[in-house]
Amino acid sequence: MIKWVDATMIGRADGYGSVSDNLWNIFKESGLPIERLQPHIDQSIEKMHIANLGIGYTRILPSNQDGIVINHCTPNEFINFKNYSVGMTYWETNLFPIDWIDNCNRMDEIWTTSKAMKHVFINSGITKPVYNFELGVDPKIYFPQKRTPHNQFTFLSLGSPATRKNSQLSVNAFLKVFGDNNNYELIYKSNGPQDARIYKNGIMHPLEHPRIKVINHEVTTEELGAIYDKADCLLYPTSGEGWGLIPFQAIAKGIPTICTNALACTEFADMSVPLDFKWGTKNMTGIYQNAGEWAEPNFDDLCDKMLYVVNNYAKVCDKTYQGAEFINQNMTWEHVSQKYIKRIKTILDQAK
Repeated sequence: MIKWVDATMIGRADGYGSVSDNLWNIFKESGLPIERLQPHIDQSIEKMHIANLGIGYTRILPSNQDGIVINHCTPNEFINFKNYSVGMTYWETNLFPIDWIDNCNRMDEIWTTSKAMKHVFINSGITKPVYNFELGVDPKIYFPQKRTPHNQFTFLSLGSPATRKNSQLSVNAFLKVFGDNNNYELIYKSNGPQDARIYKNGIMHPLEHPRIKVINHEVTTEELGAIYDKADCLLYPTSGEGWGLIPFQAIAKGIPTICTNALACTEFADMSVPLDFKWGTKNMTGIYQNAGEWAEPNFDDLCDKMLYVVNNYAKVCDKTYQGAEFINQNMTWEHVSQKYIKRIKTILDQAK
């Protein structure tokens, strides 16, 4: 029996909170001898997740049991089983934290979710085999649609209150380019109190503006899909992603998406509108300190790309729609999970 030790944020509609549910739904129908174990995540741990990666911090099994374990959590919580141990984790900079490397090298193999992160892991000193997989989309919600702009052209920002997603940059760009134009609005979706503010003459003010609509409560998966559909363009000037489900899902819907073309996002950003960046260490705090560099998206390029999307909407939509069709034909959860299942079957065969 395989134990899938799952310490992700349970019930979150966006980001990595939805990964385990989607993979598990395929695994349990596959006939694999696998059991899912989930911790109870209390409010204090939930807050820690939001501040950091969004994957687990709660050990729920002792090490050294018989069998095979797949740890889907941060490496500081990896446990070893006697037969075989897998660590599945993500990262968002160009250098893996040195404190986690030994934890990874105690596994038999490591899984991550992009080619870029596989290279980061290996270059950082992980010596055990590293396998890269992909994340997918739910085709019932994220399917291609031909887009025409709303009467009031609508930008969408997702990612707050994780400051590394740089939603403040999206607010600043919207106000600079379209702040005096009533034909444009910004929907600002945050999981909890928003981290962006409005700055006037160097003074910080609350995020209150007649054409910025703030949504800061939890939503269901279906409600999140409906929020995407209100948008004509997603703004996602992130500093780093282990995969980047938020922009990936937008592209899968055919929504023009301005996304930093760095790290994991290089696997799909150019399906729509890739955003320029430079490497740097600005705002790298907490678990991101002493972890190399991450992307610093170019503010001027963000402003230019927003105007480009507005002025060339049909052209950008056509390009994004092609990306959406590719994703829905090749990268649904049903499709991407087959690579995981194939690897699990190989591990089972080797463990006999």
